[in-house]
Amino acid sequence: MIKRIYFILVLFPFVLVNSQDLHFTQFYNAPLKLNPANAGAFKGDLRVISNYRNQWSSINSPFKTFAFSVDLPIFKYKWKNSYLGLGIDVVNDRAGDLNLGSTQVDITAANILSLNKQMTMTVGIQATFNQYNMDMTNAMTGSQFVGSGYDPNISTGEMNLFEPFSFFDVSAGATWNYASGESNIAANDMFIVNIGAAFFHLNRPNLNFYTQDRLYPKIITHGSFNIGIRYFKMSLMPSYLLAFQGPQKEITFGSLIRLKLREESRHTGTISEASLLFGAHYRWLDAIAPSFGVDLGDYLLLLSYDFNTSKLATATRSKGGFEFTLRYRNPELFSKGGGSFLQPKFM
Repeated sequence: MIKRIYFILVLFPFVLVNSQDLHFTQFYNAPLKLNPANAGAFKGDLRVISNYRNQWSSINSPFKTFAFSVDLPIFKYKWKNSYLGLGIDVVNDRAGDLNLGSTQVDITAANILSLNKQMTMTVGIQATFNQYNMDMTNAMTGSQFVGSGYDPNISTGEMNLFEPFSFFDVSAGATWNYASGESNIAANDMFIVNIGAAFFHLNRPNLNFYTQDRLYPKIITHGSFNIGIRYFKMSLMPSYLLAFQGPQKEITFGSLIRLKLREESRHTGTISEASLLFGAHYRWLDAIAPSFGVDLGDYLLLLSYDFNTSKLATATRSKGGFEFTLRYRNPELFSKGGGSFLQPKFM
């Protein structure tokens, strides 16, 4: 029985990776992993985002995920009705005593097209380099058990069971954006809706860590909204995510509330907007995640924590995952001395 338990503990992280991609509770703050069409589709001229997630911290070896991305618009102040978006992001994911992990490097290109003054459409494509590896130093195998005891001095009896491997991957997506109204203390009636769909693993690459299984394609549909409450300093920001990958699915929905503390100076630009963010999201049959953060003009910091509600709640003592996002966004890096023909309103 003990041997079987250790065998399950060794292979459990691999089963998860084989069946479903990594995910963030703050999916709306990981734009390039959410949809390739998000590259360059934001308010500003440069966006840098760092994400960190520590899942199931109540166990000895939690899942740790770190992501870093940079994206920016190209030709935004040259072309009349469209421009390009370029982005790159790096994601590293580690799990378990054997450090089962993956490193992904994504290069993304998108086209942002103005349909009219209120509607914008984006399409994007993403090329990904993936590398998987595992450290067998801390592996426990059946040959190391003598009777009912474990002897780490006995050889595992395994040679090159898991060799690192890598592959290339291709994904694509599209979004539609509608915006109207203004965001200021006098009116604060801005309404923005952004919906999109993405198809990941178009080429269905092979996973040859242990078997020759092909990676399941993943389909994502998502939406985010900004609903300004007129004459108040408050906006509602609901969002949802539907992800399907093979037998696995993820359904997440919820809302943040933005409470504006300070208005941006529109003429001098010396005073930036300041807001508090708070709210919660629910991942269906898995976890509820309250969030709290601050948005200080160019900088945003948002913290969230998953409280586990699934059948694993007993083992994890309802502790799910801590996650934070740090974002820097420069509103006017390249626009000095030039006029933009296209200024869509993104969240």
